[in-house]
Amino acid sequence: MEQRSLPFSNRWMFNRVMLQESICRKVIKAVTGIDAGEISYLNAEQVIEPSPENHGVRMDVYAQDGSHMYDIEMQTEPEFLLGRRFRYYQSALDTRGLSRGADYDKLLESFIIFICKKDPFHEQLPVYTIERLYREAPALSIGNDAHWIALNAEAWGGLADDALLDMLRYIETEAPCGPLSQEIHAAVTRANEDWKWVGKVWSVSTIEENDARRRRIGLRLARKEGIEEGAARFAALTEQLLAEGRLDDLKRATQDKEFRDALLADFEGPSRE
Repeated sequence: MEQRSLPFSNRWMFNRVMLQESICRKVIKAVTGIDAGEISYLNAEQVIEPSPENHGVRMDVYAQDGSHMYDIEMQTEPEFLLGRRFRYYQSALDTRGLSRGADYDKLLESFIIFICKKDPFHEQLPVYTIERLYREAPALSIGNDAHWIALNAEAWGGLADDALLDMLRYIETEAPCGPLSQEIHAAVTRANEDWKWVGKVWSVSTIEENDARRRRIGLRLARKEGIEEGAARFAALTEQLLAEGRLDDLKRATQDKEFRDALLADFEGPSRE
C-alpha cells in the first residue's frame, strides 16, 4: 500500500517543520524582513487562556526573540472572520507578553501572520499588511508596534522573485524551487518518512474533518429550519392582518423589520382581550 504523505500546509506538518529554528527564522525574515537571530522561545500549539470563563487561543507556532514575538498561523480553509481573529489573537498575545506590574514599554513588538491558501480578502493581493492608523492623519504612527499580516498563497505570482514568493509558491504548488522552499521540502520529506506519526496525523485529521463537516451540516439545517419557521410566522401574520383589513400595516410589515417584529410579538403573545 502506498504510504500517505502530508503537505507543508497541513497544520500538524506545518507545526513540526516550523519548530526547526533555522526554518522558522527564515520564514520570519521572508515575511517581515526581520533577521530574528537566535529565537529564545519556540513552541507549537501554544495555548493561551486568559481565564477559565474566556475563549482560549491555540496558536500554531509561537516564537520569541529578544525584542519581538511572532504568532504564525497556517489557514487552509477560508476564514470569514479573519479580522476578528486578528483582534482576539492580539489581545491574547499581549496578555501573555506583559508581566504583572510591568510598564507598557516592556511589551514586545508583535507580528501575527496568517498564511492563507485562499485569498482572505478577495482583492487578489499576495500580501495584506494591516496597521492601525489615525484616520484624520494617516501619515502619523500610532506607535503600538502590533503588526497583522495575511498572506495569500494563490497570488504568489504577484510578488518579486524573493524568499516570500518562493515559500508561497511552494505552499500553492508543493513544488520546491528556491532555497527556502527546498529547505522546507527537505524537512517535509523527512517528516513524511516517520510513517507512525503520519498515520496518527491522518487519523486525527479525519476525526477533525468529520466533526467540521457535522458542524457545517448542522448549521445549514438550522439555517433552513429558521428560514422555514420565519416564512410560516409571516404567513400567519399576513393571514391575520388580511382578516382584520389592516392592509396598510401589512404593507409596512414587508418593509419595516422592527414594525414586523412588533406585530409578530403582539400576535404570538398572550391572547388579546
